[in-house]
Amino acid sequence: MSRPISPSELAVLERTLRVGAMCVVPVSIFSSLHALQVTANCKCGCATVWFGPKGDAANGHRLAEAQATSDGQSMQVLVWSEGESVIGLEVVGPGPMPLPEPRTIRGYGEA
Repeated sequence: MSRPISPSELAVLERTLRVGAMCVVPVSIFSSLHALQVTANCKCGCATVWFGPKGDAANGHRLAEAQATSDGQSMQVLVWSEGESVIGLEVVGPGPMPLPEPRTIRGYGEA
C-alpha cells in the first residue's frame, strides 16, 4: 500500500508542526511534506498514517504534539520523525478517531 499524502493529512501535519513543535523544525521538513507517501494506516481504523519504507513499524522521535477536537471529542495529534524525515501522523483519542479539522488543532498552552 502506498499513496500520496492527502490534502487534509498535509494540512493537519503542517498545523500540528506549527503549533505543537517540541523543538525547532528544520525548513527542509516543511518543504518535504507535500512529497510524503503513506505506506501504512493504523489497524484500529483511526486516521493515523505512517510514511516511508518502515510503515507502521517505524520507531522515531516525537517532533510535535498538539490537541484537537472532532465531533466534540478531544484528541491528541502527534507527528513522528526519524532524522530529518516525518515518518508518522498519529491521532490518539477514545476509540478510532477521525482526522481533525486543522482549525481545531492547538498547542497545549493555548486556550
